[in-house]
Amino acid sequence: MKTQPMTEARFVALAEAWGGDLRRWPAAEAMSAKLWADAHPTAAARALFEARQTDAVLDLVPRLAVSSSLRDRVIASAAGVGLKARTSWPGLRRLLWIGGAGWVAAACAGVVFGVTLSRNLAVEQQVDQVLNEAVAPALDDTEWLS
Repeated sequence: MKTQPMTEARFVALAEAWGGDLRRWPAAEAMSAKLWADAHPTAAARALFEARQTDAVLDLVPRLAVSSSLRDRVIASAAGVGLKARTSWPGLRRLLWIGGAGWVAAACAGVVFGVTLSRNLAVEQQVDQVLNEAVAPALDDTEWLS
């Protein structure tokens, strides 16, 4: 996303919208605003000072708490017109299901690999044992001891 070039009018508009603290601004805007503020310190200081004054006045306004009865009435009226509560992560169940299925598939593949590998090892051991037993009678005891 490309941002507009920073001008004094744009800097003032962003300061009015986001406040006097550049850390609260969107990252792309804050970087270009910082560069502009370094190049124009007087204008930037004036705009940020006015924005900080507005922030201070807004901080004085008491925060209103919603009563539980009002909350219950709003929820009831929403349910009355057929609205349902949204889940915070609508695709989370599907994601968990797919992730779980992936783990199950990996576990099954591991079991199949393990069984196949153990069968091959068992067959190789049996072949070695048969060959040793077939060759052993042909050798006399002196060859075994040396």
